[in-house]
Amino acid sequence: MSQNRDDSPPIIAERRSRKPVREDAQPLWPLVLAVGAGLAIAALLAWWLMGRSSSDGASGIAPLESSAPEVFPEEHVEQESVPAARDPGADVGIAKAPSAPAAEPAASADQAATPERVPEVTPESAVGASEAPAQVSVQFTSPDTQVRIELRGPLESSLPLASKVGDIVTVAPGTYRVIASGGQLETFEQEVTLDGERPLEYTVELCAEREHVRENLAGRVVEERECGSTEQCESMFMVLSEYADQLVQDRAFRTEQCAKWRDSATPDGQWTLDIKCGGATLATACRVEIGEGACTFAAPRRSVRGAECPRAELK
Repeated sequence: MSQNRDDSPPIIAERRSRKPVREDAQPLWPLVLAVGAGLAIAALLAWWLMGRSSSDGASGIAPLESSAPEVFPEEHVEQESVPAARDPGADVGIAKAPSAPAAEPAASADQAATPERVPEVTPESAVGASEAPAQVSVQFTSPDTQVRIELRGPLESSLPLASKVGDIVTVAPGTYRVIASGGQLETFEQEVTLDGERPLEYTVELCAEREHVRENLAGRVVEERECGSTEQCESMFMVLSEYADQLVQDRAFRTEQCAKWRDSATPDGQWTLDIKCGGATLATACRVEIGEGACTFAAPRRSVRGAECPRAELK
């Protein structure tokens, strides 16, 4: 039994049969080495090509850069040195030569623009020049030698121009307010328009101061009614009281009472009416009296010569 076991192939020998297979396979390092060498060669070739292209571009730009500082400074120096060496007056002539053509178009442009503005400015200046000397002369006349005349312009800030009868004033055309006054004469105001090329004459005649008279009508009987008994008078008193309150408010009634005193008189101040009953006997009559009231009278307007006034004429 033991012999048979020794003659049989060992189990370990059968497991070692795989090692010869690995030993017979081709190694990988030559392939890796070849691939690495190829990549290195390709990288070197690419780097060399890029370096060549950059060097070519730099070499192409370098001549331009080198030529620019060489050419321009030399030409610039020659241009500066030549006029300085030859004649300083020549530089002035050269500097003026290009400026002259530039100034001529500007002048021509101004001349071309000036005719367009001339039609707008010239008429206004001409009108202003024509209006300035176109003054109006006015002579003031009046039959009353004591009359004083004041001429006010259209603007409130303008100073009034005072003159007397016979004076001649010169003013600009326009509308003015004439204020005429004098001793014992009523003041007169009027607006006049002064224009035209020929001299003007303003004649004015004022009214003399009028007489004003005031009359007190208190106590004057307005109406009277008889009553036969005391009771009747008391009743009439009540009626007349209401009647008087309405009557005193009527201006026509007051004007009528003033006309009884003097024609053309007018009521003045506050009016009241009183009712009174009595007489020789206890019951005789009831009457309405003016308790408070006055009238004023002013003479008609007349000039010193007795003519109608006021009168003003511009001719």
